[in-house]
Amino acid sequence: VPEFILEEPEPLKSVHYEMAHAGSDVMEAFQYNTHRQKMKEIGREQDLEKINRIALRLAHQVAEEKNLLFAGGLCASKIYKKGETEDEVQAMFEEQVRWSKEEGVDYIIAETFSVFEEAKIALDVIKSHNLPAVVTFSARKNVEDGSVRTFDGVLISKACRELLENGAALVGVNCTRGPETMLEVVEEIVKVCPPERVCALPVAFRTTKEAPVFFSFTDSACPANNPVYPRGMQPFSASPVEIQQFTKRCMELGLKYLGICCGNSGELTRTMAEAMGKKQPASRYF
Repeated sequence: VPEFILEEPEPLKSVHYEMAHAGSDVMEAFQYNTHRQKMKEIGREQDLEKINRIALRLAHQVAEEKNLLFAGGLCASKIYKKGETEDEVQAMFEEQVRWSKEEGVDYIIAETFSVFEEAKIALDVIKSHNLPAVVTFSARKNVEDGSVRTFDGVLISKACRELLENGAALVGVNCTRGPETMLEVVEEIVKVCPPERVCALPVAFRTTKEAPVFFSFTDSACPANNPVYPRGMQPFSASPVEIQQFTKRCMELGLKYLGICCGNSGELTRTMAEAMGKKQPASRYF
């Protein structure tokens, strides 16, 4: 939970400026894990609305100043259980989307979903507020036949197609996989979805066929660094060249909405923006 937003909001604002300077087209409010369940877990449920509104206003200020899109955010609740918690999850999403709309977002990014049915709830809530929805899955589970599915057994490609059919503006994948192993998932999605409505946001780490998601890293060079996730990730960082190659391949496939998830930096954002043909303020320094 990004508790620091409540006490020290200015560093977050500086990150928004850094990403705007590097070439981002969107300022997304830092609402990841700022939902009721997480705030309850850390004993700060009374600050729920406050943390969301601060995050939204910081992103909005920079978006307005730099003439960029402004997005609100949702993430997986971690408490979804079919037949048990649907109403609770819906209520959690409802309040965050309502606050986002009141703060003037252009659209909502619902990200890092591992369960298809929960992603459907998020989409329905966003649609009920008449806001465009970008919905992305965390593609973690390789099953025996080599396919990648949600935790409730739906092919990621099929899940994306169904969400498009149900009114999502964009669908795709984010988090857990780096450039190399995310590409194989993207290639499956574009077989059944229009590529211009598919998005991809890998983590900035060098996942491989042997370690397809960043949870599976093992540091043999420094055993004391194990378990690698979440505090020992630096030795596995992806380079700007890898981000550039990923971006170009996605563009060849027809994708237009790209970004970077965990481990991102201004340099990597600049690299991606330049690979997409943008010249932004930071470009003149390299």
